[in-house]
Amino acid sequence: MGVPRKLIPMVLRPSVRPLKYYDIVGDLMMNFLNGRRVAIIRQVNDSVMLVTRVKQEDGSKLPIILNNKDELIKHVKLGGIDFMASVNMATSRDANLAIIDVKGGRRVWMSDRGLELLDLLVTAVRAVFEELGLTSNVVVFDGMNGFKVMAMLSGEVGAEDLRVFANIVEEVVHRSLKSMELYQRFRDDVIIGGNTMLKVRMYRVPLSLHWSTKLSAIPVARVYDFTTISADPSNVIKRLESLRKLLEPLFTKNPVEALLSTTKRWVNGDYSIIYKIKGSVKGKIAGIGMGN
Repeated sequence: MGVPRKLIPMVLRPSVRPLKYYDIVGDLMMNFLNGRRVAIIRQVNDSVMLVTRVKQEDGSKLPIILNNKDELIKHVKLGGIDFMASVNMATSRDANLAIIDVKGGRRVWMSDRGLELLDLLVTAVRAVFEELGLTSNVVVFDGMNGFKVMAMLSGEVGAEDLRVFANIVEEVVHRSLKSMELYQRFRDDVIIGGNTMLKVRMYRVPLSLHWSTKLSAIPVARVYDFTTISADPSNVIKRLESLRKLLEPLFTKNPVEALLSTTKRWVNGDYSIIYKIKGSVKGKIAGIGMGN
């Protein structure tokens, strides 16, 4: 996981009691937890720790796998505040979920054009997803400083293909935006990559609270219109039905054939695919920004 055992939260308590919050959103969250190993960040008062295994009656420790909402609530009662799931099923090492991170640093988030830039980046990433056949994708706020573009896959994809996929996304997005003044100004303060998918290999489950900010990892229709107020758990509960609709594309498995075909071409040195995808991306981002 790469998360330290002892953590200091920025916000001590969410606006809604965790037990009430997870009782309301838990059923929807189980769509992303079932059959996957789970890591839980547990908070008791101001003490925060990461839990990845649970002790059994015979004293052995086993990975956490939640089978229903009742088991989720049991962990909430023990202090569970932040729930993460593996990108692969518990029975496999290969991922069946593609995730690209788009993060902004302090300069981006403090700028009055920061969301415009993040909107451009996310739009470009989604355009690459669509070119590779991953048309059912969702943008999710990560609870802290960025967004994740996510797509469920029809088959399991190995680490090497995922690494090439992340490289293609990063290369195409950079080439598509490099001539734009806004991107040039903040390029050193944004990250586009597959760290969650490749290194951490666990992702914050949609609607989970972030252990530090106590904001919810909500799906976002359009990054340009995003406000942190919308990710406050009290507002999430009120908007749950509309958020459920935004998450629906994650219930559809995207075919992996085009993705695997493209990664194979890249490995074989056929970089013409970059220019082909770039043309489509530039068409998608034309006119994006400043509220258009």
